[in-house]
Amino acid sequence: MGALDISGREVTFIDDYLIEQKVNIQRTLHQPIKYVGNPIMRPVARWEGYSVNLFGTVLKDEGIYKMWYQGYGGTPYTGCYATSRDGIFWERPNLGLIEYEGSKDNNIFLIDISPVNVMKDERETNPDRRYKALFWEQHNPSMSVAFSPDGINWSKYEGNPVIENTGDVHMLAGWDESCGKYVVYSKPRQASDGRRIRVVTRLESEDFIHWSEPVYVLEPDEKDPPNLEFYGMPVFKYEDIYIGLPSVYHTYEEEPNPRMAGTMNIQLAYSRDGYNWNRACDRKVFIPNGPPGSVDSKMIYCARAPVDMEDELWFYYGGYLVDHGITEDINGKRPNDLKKQGGIIAQRGGYICLAKLRKSGFVSLDAGEEEGYIVTKPFICKDDELFINADAKGGYIAVSVLDEDGHHFGNYFTGYKRVECALFDGNSIHHRVTWRDKVSLTELKGKTIKLKFYLKNAMLYSFVCSSSSQK
Repeated sequence: MGALDISGREVTFIDDYLIEQKVNIQRTLHQPIKYVGNPIMRPVARWEGYSVNLFGTVLKDEGIYKMWYQGYGGTPYTGCYATSRDGIFWERPNLGLIEYEGSKDNNIFLIDISPVNVMKDERETNPDRRYKALFWEQHNPSMSVAFSPDGINWSKYEGNPVIENTGDVHMLAGWDESCGKYVVYSKPRQASDGRRIRVVTRLESEDFIHWSEPVYVLEPDEKDPPNLEFYGMPVFKYEDIYIGLPSVYHTYEEEPNPRMAGTMNIQLAYSRDGYNWNRACDRKVFIPNGPPGSVDSKMIYCARAPVDMEDELWFYYGGYLVDHGITEDINGKRPNDLKKQGGIIAQRGGYICLAKLRKSGFVSLDAGEEEGYIVTKPFICKDDELFINADAKGGYIAVSVLDEDGHHFGNYFTGYKRVECALFDGNSIHHRVTWRDKVSLTELKGKTIKLKFYLKNAMLYSFVCSSSSQK
């Protein structure tokens, strides 16, 4: 493999894609910190039923935060809309669009949809289709789409459904520049071997209406316990890597397939092409269930992507304190009719919660008391400056620049030795690396280089080479 091009892209360490060598280094998965004020939303309106769920979408759009979420507990599911100025306190605007129990005084934007996947399509030339939604219709069990000029006033596609004979969970990844198509990750009706268990497939479309046949991309393997399934997986592109947030479904082996009872937490998955997936850090839990009795103690479903809050990533999710198989609300109140209504059973009280992660803080490469180091694969230097996202309080990080053979030899590299680097001993998501006589990488532009990071009692989350015009 030749020299890589990483110009302007933040390099995370979820995998070893850019790493050539590691010595005395450990990889650590970091869990988002749950907001102390959780839940940030709870069911309060009749049309939200027993539950509000964020197997949906939160976007920062037009200067405010917008949430498209789901209410259920009765029939049909309701697609609801909320707004916020800070991402914490949410308001339910009276949209006056959809009649529910004889009144349009509600915040319902579409009815009979699950989950609530919404994207704002900046590529779209038709203003009436600027916002796109993809969902499963409860009364016509299949995948459908809708379009909107503003994210509020929606029209379901007259040719729905766009995909039939499918499961009820579809997570919209949006437009993928790598393949030039819209992408969705879906839960089919069965695994690739015909078993009635929950797995993940990928579908693509050039126009958001005509979709490809599903390709299986994530299924339980020999390293998983026999009762593990994947209820769904939101996927988003982060710099040059695909990140997935699979809801890992821990079912009970004694229940025949398809199993209904079980708990769910979130793992962290990654892929370089969107098809071949791995789970990070020995499949450790990324967002764990809360303690017994907490609103997320039994099940967690994540929104389709986190919100970038500059120095943090905010993960919105639906939390439940009851098992997936429990058909009652959190107070033990059972719906009047537990028989199937339109293909589902009314069940499970749920809430909307928030967890916060350091920017690019999914995984770090760490060293303890014994110094360790990391050497990158060769890449072409196209930028002026090197920045690191790291926590070295109580320790240090130093960086040297090597040629493509891993040496300092040559006039261009002698000023970038480890002993000439200004040691970093702080905690920053964007620290500029400098050397005694070098404050930039400018004179290395066009050359193939490697970076060697020295760490002691430190955590390195990511680095980026960028030019002044990119900052």
